Formats: sequence, structure tokens, C-alpha cells
Amino acid sequence: MDYNGTEIGTQTAYNFGTGTGGVCDGATRGCDWATIKADGAEINPLGTVRYWGGDYHQIDNSRYPAEGESTDRIGVSSQDTTGNVTKTSVTVNIEGKTLYSMMETNNCALGGDSGGPALHGTTALGLLSGGSDETVCNSDSSGTYRNYFTKVQTVLNERGLHVY
Repeated sequence: MDYNGTEIGTQTAYNFGTGTGGVCDGATRGCDWATIKADGAEINPLGTVRYWGGDYHQIDNSRYPAEGESTDRIGVSSQDTTGNVTKTSVTVNIEGKTLYSMMETNNCALGGDSGGPALHGTTALGLLSGGSDETVCNSDSSGTYRNYFTKVQTVLNERGLHVY
């Protein structure tokens, strides 16, 4: 795997309906994720997320989300720091795959943002899978979106991993 021509590392596992993690079949499995062993020669994992505007925020921990808590969502195409967790466990269909136990938020997201994090302060909550079909993110329509995230803690527990 690479980013801007710099080798990040090797994909170690993935799941999107089926994959190296098996079939999405349980009440606690959000099933759209991939893990990468960050072992590229030029990589120095920092445990931070880069917000738009260049600000870096440290990520110290992870946990399962709580309904109603505030969330920041950062992606390649857009950022929305005004959302909340609306549901902690929903089943959704994305690109023909049924995904279980996904977190739902009302953060806006655009095409290309998939895989980006949902955060509460310095805590990782989710990884964006997809959702409502937004074409622009702005404060006028904040709260009307429905986007779905694999819970970070589910992936970490399943793979025996932890955040930085």
C-alpha cells in the first residue's frame, strides 16, 4: 500500500461482506475495514489525524460509540466537525453488501471520504463506509445526513490491535 508514492506497508487483513475476517454474521461485527502493517521504510507512525487546514490531533485511545455523543469526521474530500452519533448499531446495505452493527452519524461525507475516521476528541470511534448521497457539505444542511461507520473497537478487538 502506498500514499503519494511513499510505501506505507502491507495490507494484513480486510473485510467487506466477506474477506480474510470471514462473513459478516454477528451482532458485534461492523464489516467494512482493512488493516495495514505500517512497516514502510519511510513511515514513522505518529498516532495523529490531520484535520483540514493542517492541524494535527493526537489519537490516544479507542472505544465503542455512545448514542448522542459528538463526532468529528475527516476525509480526503471533506470534513465535518458538527455531527453526532445517531445510532450505535444498525444494519445497512452498501454497494450490495449487508453490513452489521454499523455506527450511524449525521456527519456529512462526500465521495472519496470512505475509510476516514470518526472521532470524539482524542478517541477513535469509527471508519467511514458510506451513506447518504451528499454532493456538498455545509452548515445549512448539517444534521440531515446519514453516514455509516465500522466501529474501530470491533476491528481492533478482532485483530488483536490497539490505536497508537
